[in-house]
Amino acid sequence: MADDKSKTKQDRKQVSSEEPYEVAAFARKYGIPPGEAQTIIKRYGPSRKKLDAHMAARG
Repeated sequence: MADDKSKTKQDRKQVSSEEPYEVAAFARKYGIPPGEAQTIIKRYGPSRKKLDAHMAARG
């Protein structure tokens, strides 16, 4: 969670591969194992927009 509460919208635009709850939420969202989710986040970066686009392209 962001320390500065005025920056929460900016913070939600990214997924942290270091935070287990964020990896778990991403994995749950797409029905994939957490290990695979963490690999995808590390490979494609923390941008939720890019990650969602990648997962949509996967099928």
